[in-house]
Amino acid sequence: MRDIRIYMILFLLFMPAILPAAEQAGAPGMLIQADTMSHDTASDIVKATGAVRMVWQDLTMTSDEATYNRTTQTMTATGNVILVKGRDTLRGEHLILDAETGRAEMENGRIFLAQGNFKGDGKRIARIGEDDYALRNGSLTTCDAETPSWKFGASEFDVTLEEYATGKNVIFYVKNIPVFYFPYIILPVKRDRQSGFLFPKFGTSSKKGEFVDLPFYWAISPSQEATIDLDIQTKRGVGLGLDYRYLLSRTSEGSLGGYIIYDNNEKKERGQLVQYHRELFSDSFSLIGSLNLTSDRTFLTDYGEQSGEYNRQYYDSRVVLTKFWNQWLSSAQAIYTQDFYSSSNTTTLQRAPELSLYGVREKIPFIPNLYFDMDLIMTNYYRENGMDGQRAVIEPVITTVHSLFDERLNFSAYGAVQVKGYNTNHVTQTVKDDQAVVVPKAGAQLSSSFSRLYDVEIFDFQRMRHELVPSISYLYVGDTDQSTVPVFDQLDKVNAQESFTFSLASHLGGRVAKKGTPEYRDIMTLRLLQSYNLSGTRQNNLLTLADDSRKWSNLTLETETSISRNLRILADARYSHYDHNISSTATGAEYNDLRGNTARISYRMVEHQLDYLEGGAIISLAKPFYLNYSTRYSFDKKDFLESYYSLEYRHQCWSVIAGYRDRPDNKSWTVNFNLTGLFGIGTK
Repeated sequence: MRDIRIYMILFLLFMPAILPAAEQAGAPGMLIQADTMSHDTASDIVKATGAVRMVWQDLTMTSDEATYNRTTQTMTATGNVILVKGRDTLRGEHLILDAETGRAEMENGRIFLAQGNFKGDGKRIARIGEDDYALRNGSLTTCDAETPSWKFGASEFDVTLEEYATGKNVIFYVKNIPVFYFPYIILPVKRDRQSGFLFPKFGTSSKKGEFVDLPFYWAISPSQEATIDLDIQTKRGVGLGLDYRYLLSRTSEGSLGGYIIYDNNEKKERGQLVQYHRELFSDSFSLIGSLNLTSDRTFLTDYGEQSGEYNRQYYDSRVVLTKFWNQWLSSAQAIYTQDFYSSSNTTTLQRAPELSLYGVREKIPFIPNLYFDMDLIMTNYYRENGMDGQRAVIEPVITTVHSLFDERLNFSAYGAVQVKGYNTNHVTQTVKDDQAVVVPKAGAQLSSSFSRLYDVEIFDFQRMRHELVPSISYLYVGDTDQSTVPVFDQLDKVNAQESFTFSLASHLGGRVAKKGTPEYRDIMTLRLLQSYNLSGTRQNNLLTLADDSRKWSNLTLETETSISRNLRILADARYSHYDHNISSTATGAEYNDLRGNTARISYRMVEHQLDYLEGGAIISLAKPFYLNYSTRYSFDKKDFLESYYSLEYRHQCWSVIAGYRDRPDNKSWTVNFNLTGLFGIGTK
């Protein structure tokens, strides 16, 4: 009996040293589990074998075997070692973990950082801080494939989450083929916007020669960002560009951009400055400022990239202060214009200041159906060479509105007088320096509305509503002598006329069958318009004067059609009865299949002034290849104004865009790469 007691005491004493399917405590808060565990009390070392699992703070480690030294608080793990923190994973064959500092080192390891989808490997990978990692003789990529499409290999990589990865002796690989060498590189490793170098843009141009654009994106703060470009051109020189954007608050935002280069061809510095700022002091008080300046009138011709920029006619810079309350709106603005079609900007007319006050239709007290409107504009015109001066225009309007025959007819009439006062400087022989001009105006309109509902089953529509709105209006502008008035803009010459205008509008809409709340969608709006001139002179296309002998104006057709969400058609055409032709048109169609394929085409023509066709398409039918094409063709010049072709290949972790732009005075090729997670401006 005594022997049995001795054996039981010995078993209880040595039970912690031999404990199958056991668990032990390591450092404070650390739990170690395994199939079998032993504890050497002399060295205070815990040894675990078989399905080892360690949980400590926010780290979880699994391995085949592990030992933990309670004295030094060091764990060593071998065999299929996996260390997990959140969604980040470190794998390898041999791990050393310091529980006191949290530092961990893995031999022949692989790392996955969920933030940015980064994957790396290295002969040695160390976790040296909460968000800091070091890779030696390793590589980084964001590709998921076993053999990545691209990777950066380096002798040293230091990675800090939410900041950067820096590398020394870096080689860029496509598959396993070395392509570029960088002695040192900085890569962004951030969840949202990422500061760092964007991938260079390469190309060749008949104006610029061979060029490379080296952009750097700077995420300054959560509310500020900037892109800085170094533009190297073999024919022109080296340029520097800036695009800075800021959001100071919900009521204050803006941007500042520019470009400067010493042009080797012109032997001078050339550049551009573009600025925008919007400030809302209150719901009814705001300030908007914009600058659009170039160093010379041909800068955009030589350096403008966007369609329509290189052949722009003028640039406006302005500051506008606006205040409105109830039915009144006031503004003060200054406008500076650069005229690129003028040989010298000294003759270009500028406006500063210009003060405006607008009274939107307000009911006159004690008089039923009578309303008051008013426009007041005071402008100071100036220029270095030529006639300038001041002009004030005030135009009060009295309007009466009535519904007749149980609201089947709507009638309105108005009377107005436009008073213009001038103080003119540097006048010519035909212009007076000080004068006032009074122009009486009057008008009336009669309209009605007829509608009907139809139960139909067409496309997705359950019901349709068709409405017809016929109207006739009358306009009178008094005949006032304006021969001695200076011409600053379109308000200075008001043509006397007396005319009737006939209009018929058609609106078609339908209710779409959807779950929940029914949706009403506009299908087509069509409007026919024509005027008959009893006397005087009217204006036609682009404010050009019509022939007084032609009493009927052009027949105008305006339409907007959206048969489905995919197709939209717009048209504005004007037909001349006298010439039996279309005198002007602006017609276009847009198609979007909501799967990445889009197409658009438009035609713009004004007789004897412009005549061109514009179109474009993005085709994604051969994914991951995307084709992009846009062009503008001038029928009067019988030549293409501009054509652009591009082919984009999109991969899971990279993309490349090859583009060709053809202009009459410049042809250029560009190649632009994007590495997912590294190069390309980040967005939230």
